Amino acid sequence: MPFMRQISVLFLFIASIGFVNCHAKAAEMGGDFSLLDQEGSPFQLQQLRGKVVLLFFGYTYCPDICPTELSNVSAVLSGLEHQADQVQGLFITLDAERDKPKVLKDYTGFFNKDLIGLTGSQAEIDQVAAQYRVKFQKHMTGKDRYTIDHSANLYVIDRNGQLATVVPYGFPPEHVLDVVQHLLDGKP
Repeated sequence: MPFMRQISVLFLFIASIGFVNCHAKAAEMGGDFSLLDQEGSPFQLQQLRGKVVLLFFGYTYCPDICPTELSNVSAVLSGLEHQADQVQGLFITLDAERDKPKVLKDYTGFFNKDLIGLTGSQAEIDQVAAQYRVKFQKHMTGKDRYTIDHSANLYVIDRNGQLATVVPYGFPPEHVLDVVQHLLDGKP
């Protein structure tokens, strides 16, 4: 086997082990939550029962990871064609200070008109992040400027509101599309 092929096979093997471990841990986290949507209205995850949900945490000032992942979520939604109405993308901000509903609406709309941005008080966001084991930390870069380091997994929630799996950052949209398609087809 050529060296590069061996490296590719090894990478896929290691990635699949991580994916299996993430799938096993998915049963231990997640759950319903209540926040505000991008219109400023109350939003509860349970409103989406019957749909597969793609949930991502980030913030609108994120320079690269969030735009990349939201572009991937948009590609998944576009790839579903006639089944897109059975899947909902959600973006929960980790930055309650700057990401008000109008900001989230403009931001998510840039990627896909059907994405829903969610916010709340920082305590409410912290609670939901803890439920999904999202790690994040604010770093001051100036007097009134900051960035937020954050984990960047995509959480796939099944039609019953249960966390089905966690897709690590960097997996291609085609992989996520396969995961979603399996859930839509009623497969585990």
